[in-house]
Amino acid sequence: MAFEVRGVMEGFYGRPWSWAERASMLRFMAERGFNFFMFAPKNDPIHRDRWREPYLPEEVASFAELSATAARLGIEFVFGLSPLEFHYSAADDLQAVLDKYRVLQGAGVSSFCVLLDDMPERFRFDDDAQRFATLAEAQAWLNNTVLSELKASGPVRRVMFCPTEYHGAGVSPYLAELGQRLDPAIDVYWTGREVCSRDLRTEDARSVSATLRRPVIYWDNYPVNDASMRHRPHIRPLIGRDPDLDQGCKGLVCAPGPLAEAPKIAIHTVAAYLADPSGYEPEAAWREALLDVTGNPEDASAVALLGDLARHSDLEPEGQVQGEVRGALEAFWAAWGGPPQAAGPNLPGYEAGGVSGPALATDHAQAVIELRVTLDRYSWAANRILHDMTNTRLARDLQPWAEKLRGLTRTASAALTVLELASVNPGDPRLPNLRQAVLDDLYVVRENFAVVTGDLLDQFAGRCLWAAGS
Repeated sequence: MAFEVRGVMEGFYGRPWSWAERASMLRFMAERGFNFFMFAPKNDPIHRDRWREPYLPEEVASFAELSATAARLGIEFVFGLSPLEFHYSAADDLQAVLDKYRVLQGAGVSSFCVLLDDMPERFRFDDDAQRFATLAEAQAWLNNTVLSELKASGPVRRVMFCPTEYHGAGVSPYLAELGQRLDPAIDVYWTGREVCSRDLRTEDARSVSATLRRPVIYWDNYPVNDASMRHRPHIRPLIGRDPDLDQGCKGLVCAPGPLAEAPKIAIHTVAAYLADPSGYEPEAAWREALLDVTGNPEDASAVALLGDLARHSDLEPEGQVQGEVRGALEAFWAAWGGPPQAAGPNLPGYEAGGVSGPALATDHAQAVIELRVTLDRYSWAANRILHDMTNTRLARDLQPWAEKLRGLTRTASAALTVLELASVNPGDPRLPNLRQAVLDDLYVVRENFAVVTGDLLDQFAGRCLWAAGS
């Protein structure tokens, strides 16, 4: 394997996974060559907001069982703690950190992480600023103390650290001081140029690793879809990672979001990349992942179509105007002489160009037929996911996007009927009621914020009504 550390982390904002979901992920990981799992869900209150409180005995027993399961599967289990508003000069706070780690150490955990990401870049308490010249000095002291104290109390395989500055150019004075002061045995996380980096480049990895005086472990924020990204499914393949990235870093740990089953599609592609970064082919890996996670070709085809229509992510920011739907709509409006000017401009990034969908129709009727065939396929995919999918956990995860797609295809088809009827008989008395029905349904569909087709079908329905009125 090219990367020493090949992992998955539970490090998102939102609903933490259940113990059963964590065990399921471990089994999935083991079958695909991963060797590292970190527990660090931001909204587990005992992990972050109320970190000073101990875990209940039953919770510690669950950690012990999960850690043992990971060990049997050949996966290193890492317990992360995010001590929000840590008071560096307070002996009680240091003791609380050490006690939390030692309890887990007693339960069989031997790898630990101190997470100080998404925290202020200055001291909260005045006596901390008096004791330490810089935040980097204080954080290095904390990590070094954790390492030495845990070594004194039991077996330690790894101590790692996520710094407060965890993305960017990687050459700041803060990072340089951490590199100088941190014990060389402590691993450091890094997310790249951005929090969710579109690209991870070997040159950047070497640069930040040189600053920190150790090869970094990438915290790769894909397919995470927490916080502001929660309305995107992120089920497309991993892209934008250099084929020789393993030459500049120690490993890569991907970060899924609150959904526990849907991310496995993208995680499968991460496994393919980590196993052979120089030979990795994203689309081929994605097709394998879809079949692997869904369990059968029909379900895989339905999810592939949904993924194409909902591909927008930080890795594919232009995805809202990509995919099959763009070509289908371009072909339709080309046959109709373009959408009416009264309907307003195209969506940002959507400039009419070459047709990548159905062939250009020779008349209006044929254009309607061809577009209906496409909309019927979208409807089939949505209904397959909602009602007939074998992997019911995956169907549950994808439900918001499948419902949105079903609603959009329904309103687009109804609007198409209005346009078709108006082009034949603009005085048809049924038209006002049909138009209102489209609008009423469109308002209902818009209540679902799941991102599918990037508003293209929503806009299409409105443009059909504009064209019908003209």
